[in-house]
Amino acid sequence: MYAIIGAMDEEVSALHHRMQDVELKSIGPVDFMFGKLGNKEVVLFKSGIGLSMAAMSTSICLSHFKIDAVINIGTAGGLKPEQNVLDIVVSDKITYHDFDITPFGNERNFSNRNRYVFKSDDHMIEVFKQLELDHPVWSGPLVSGNQFIHSDEQLATIENFYPEAIAAEMEGAAIAHVCSSFNCPFIVIRSLSDIAHNPKNDLTFDAYLLKASERSAGFTEEFIKLLD
Repeated sequence: MYAIIGAMDEEVSALHHRMQDVELKSIGPVDFMFGKLGNKEVVLFKSGIGLSMAAMSTSICLSHFKIDAVINIGTAGGLKPEQNVLDIVVSDKITYHDFDITPFGNERNFSNRNRYVFKSDDHMIEVFKQLELDHPVWSGPLVSGNQFIHSDEQLATIENFYPEAIAAEMEGAAIAHVCSSFNCPFIVIRSLSDIAHNPKNDLTFDAYLLKASERSAGFTEEFIKLLD
């Protein structure tokens, strides 16, 4: 069974509408929706926004259910000026951009000297590349933090420490962290709702959230169909 995690109502409801035979089970504050998507058994749930909520809900899921792999869906902010809203980003690895313990020898980069870099499942990446999609797909490193990236200062910090990063969001690294602790394969697949280089980035997010969420749901369903 695959677990699919979105942070917000918009991201989850767009996929919920595509599921069949849905049954609800609640554990603590998390509502788990079991059903079929693309003829595969899945459980879909909303993590809530931010790293703590993502870690909590993912831990509950992996502690209570037998999960073969985790797919983190939804929206993200692009970090490259050549990107456009509704482009797709797929993680090959992910880390926290606002987590800093450099005095203890943990570097802020994507090297093996940062023990909080989490690698996505190679097989899932290759399967996703088989999809025929009508928007550009960017595959590369992602960064997560408890910030919506909208200022030049925030962007400069990320570009200084993580110049390879193609997108930023607020849950993926925490989900990946928990999955790694449970030895569960994962991948983060997002649709861009905004581009950090845009001076009106917050307005772009509001305008494109629903469109990006619907696009995320569509390619997630096609992705699930191809998985073993």
